[in-house]
Amino acid sequence: MKRNSLFIFLFLIAFSSIKAQQIDNYSLYYNDLYFVNPAYAGVTQDLMVSGAVKQKWSGLNGAPAYQTVGAHMRFMDNMGAGGRIFNSTIGIEKRTGVEGTYAYRLQLNGSMHLSMALSASLFQYSLDKTKVNAKDVDDLTFVNARDKMIVPDFNFGVFFYDEDKHYYTGLSVYQLMGRKITLLNSENLENRQLRHYMFTGGYFMDINDNIGIETSLLLKFIENGYLQLDFNVTGTFMKMFSVGLSYRTDNAVVAMIGLKADKLTFGYAYDYTLMDIGKYSVGSHELFITYRFGSSGGSATKF
Repeated sequence: MKRNSLFIFLFLIAFSSIKAQQIDNYSLYYNDLYFVNPAYAGVTQDLMVSGAVKQKWSGLNGAPAYQTVGAHMRFMDNMGAGGRIFNSTIGIEKRTGVEGTYAYRLQLNGSMHLSMALSASLFQYSLDKTKVNAKDVDDLTFVNARDKMIVPDFNFGVFFYDEDKHYYTGLSVYQLMGRKITLLNSENLENRQLRHYMFTGGYFMDINDNIGIETSLLLKFIENGYLQLDFNVTGTFMKMFSVGLSYRTDNAVVAMIGLKADKLTFGYAYDYTLMDIGKYSVGSHELFITYRFGSSGGSATKF
């Protein structure tokens, strides 16, 4: 079903401002928690490199698409560093950015640790007006519109975990500065970076030598009052294959599969959309790849 580019763009921007998230949302985030909490940088002893791509609402013209590549590692005994680059498009709007992270890790009692981190990020927002098929070339929405805008920002995170008991919990805050985005004529459409609060928690264990279970959750709160919960259950078999199911409140049911070959982990997720917009799309597709340099392998390798 074809949609006018301008209509789709305005719909998606309005939907994002009112209800949805401005931060890229990956269903397989638990494969690398750095994507939802900067304090995860340096938690693993290895250099961890991850990449992900996601196409939301396939079949709908102008639907969001995300791509990101990131890496993080521990240096010295109690410090970590990380960085990533990312890109997202929604209609004719494109957001490209970089993020750099410094983390400090404290050892508490026994195998318990607490990591704290601060990230600096730089975004470039841009509009591709060539994709607009507006009948009225003098549409006020695009009068005096800017083609590009550079926006700095900061993120903060804390992450607590127990290496022996294999559980974790964390809290992160993104877009601390809350800057206004003024690419379009602010009299007709104004957007602002909203602070995103993300609470994570999880537990994983080996049932026996061939079966492992991981449960995790991600609670997301946006300062406009929007609240969303992802709850995931994943089973790992023979330390190679994984199958999982996730429920995202009022949004989607997600089926996930994965394959692990030594230090390389590959995952695929299909989001079945529960919202009304699902009538016009065929769901969302996501690929997630992680490689751990120096990992000893095994199913319990979060830390």
